[in-house]
Amino acid sequence: MSCPNEITAQQPLLTVRKRDIFRATLADNCGNLGYLGIAPDASKYHVVVPVDLKLARGVKALNQPDDGTPFGGYRGWHYYECAPYVGDKGSTNRQQQVEDNTQLLSIWLQQLGIKIILIN
Repeated sequence: MSCPNEITAQQPLLTVRKRDIFRATLADNCGNLGYLGIAPDASKYHVVVPVDLKLARGVKALNQPDDGTPFGGYRGWHYYECAPYVGDKGSTNRQQQVEDNTQLLSIWLQQLGIKIILIN
């Protein structure tokens, strides 16, 4: 029986629906932010929306709840904040921001060692 010289670990693969990134991309003037929560093993994700801007700022300032879960999220999960778009609901700026958030999410996940597959 032969033994491989090198064993490479497979990168976790996360399938994300583009419409969920759309859901988490909110208007900058609505007073809320949207997040995607990614399981530690990249097996699943969930959309956290709307998150009150004041609460989100508290989380960013490390004023997190005592149980270690940001804004009612799951312990150990990774949370990506989708940047808001400038304009009102229905603005063409939203779609551009969704595209930008998709690219930034992909880069962020790569830094965590996770590969992303986008579906409609």
